[in-house]
Amino acid sequence: MNVRGKLFGAMAVLVLFVTVFYFGTTQGYLESRFEHYSKDKTSGIFETYYKDHGNSWEGIERMKISNGMGQGSPDQREISLLSTDGDILFFKGVGDPQSLIQHGKQKLIKINEIPVGTIFVDRWESTEAHELKIYVLDSMLTEGFIVPALTGVIALLLGLWLIRRLTLPLKRLIPAIEKMAHGNLHIQIPVSTKDEYGKVTEALNHMAKQLMRAEEVRKHLTADVAHELRTPLSIIQCQMENIQVGGRDVPPEILLPMQDEVIRLSKLVDDLHQLTLAEAGKLPLDRKPADLVLLLNRIIDMLKPEAEDRKIEMICSYQASTMIVFLDPNRITQVLYNLLTNALRYTPHGGNITIRLTNSFHEGSRFAVVSVADTGAGIAAEQLPYLFDRFYRVEEARSRHTGGMGLGLAIAKEFVEAHQGCITVASEVGQGTSFTVYLPFSSDSKPVHDLS
Repeated sequence: MNVRGKLFGAMAVLVLFVTVFYFGTTQGYLESRFEHYSKDKTSGIFETYYKDHGNSWEGIERMKISNGMGQGSPDQREISLLSTDGDILFFKGVGDPQSLIQHGKQKLIKINEIPVGTIFVDRWESTEAHELKIYVLDSMLTEGFIVPALTGVIALLLGLWLIRRLTLPLKRLIPAIEKMAHGNLHIQIPVSTKDEYGKVTEALNHMAKQLMRAEEVRKHLTADVAHELRTPLSIIQCQMENIQVGGRDVPPEILLPMQDEVIRLSKLVDDLHQLTLAEAGKLPLDRKPADLVLLLNRIIDMLKPEAEDRKIEMICSYQASTMIVFLDPNRITQVLYNLLTNALRYTPHGGNITIRLTNSFHEGSRFAVVSVADTGAGIAAEQLPYLFDRFYRVEEARSRHTGGMGLGLAIAKEFVEAHQGCITVASEVGQGTSFTVYLPFSSDSKPVHDLS
């Protein structure tokens, strides 16, 4: 059964339940109102008699009670009046007074809140009131099936119209979802409402974009890997062929290029392996107390010669001379090295790179904050959300020496998150780019995704 059928069935059951409930409660309410009215009216006859006779029941046994349908027509009810001492002061009927007292309905008569007697009856309604009640309830029983049926039909028709209106956006979404399921991810569904359907539509559009991007990454993966592997393999193959043709001893100058390419291949395979482990949550970490200041200074000393050759100034600003953080030194060194080499690569001749080290608090945990900012060309805002995706490169050219495989930032992100930290980026075209790494001081800090 589809959603429309389920909603219509639920509405039909609801209409039926409300109709039956309303009919039953109305019948019960009217019957109780009749009884309450008759009880007050019957007790009122005796209260009036008591007051009219000087607060006395004298002569009550001779009182006549009419059925209200005509002068002198006797009431057919059985009625008995007991004094406060339990004596029978009045009885009308053909049965046994004691049986009426034991099994009949009763009401205490009070005058000025003082009990003066108790009435016992077989029923409260007089003959006239009883016949009127039967007539009204029977009429309701007859009409009660026609009116609820008519009301129910109208309610169901209105409900059917509302259900069609409510499920129409969902029905429009189904063909688009089916097309997505068959691989057509270029669909953008128009958002026509701002309610939950609109939010679902927006989520589907966003999902389609993400799937389309993932599909593009998947398609480019083979080409990217093949491109990175082709050149070193070609160099090695060419050198090996030359060696075989030459039939002579191999000089070191021939072996060194081959060794460089083997090292490059090994690094590519190792990067892919580490990234896969990190994404699967199986990356081994050798966490221990380490000085972030010392780690940063070692990396800066390694890169200083290149920076000096290009007249790039590296400015360091540390909040403290030492900052001990519980981390894996090798993994974090790789993260910081990737960030600094990227900054050095994209900073123009004569620019500068600023490295800041501070600390901050978030949800009760203390974090070390490492910021690397360059004065390069910057990155467009639309590219920032994808910067940490694997194989993503800002430049389109497939340069092995400048563009790389696009794994460095993806690895950095996974390594930092493995430490329960996070990494963020801010950039402005023409002004430069700033990467910020948040690392918890202790291992029991809560994992975070964004501290910016």
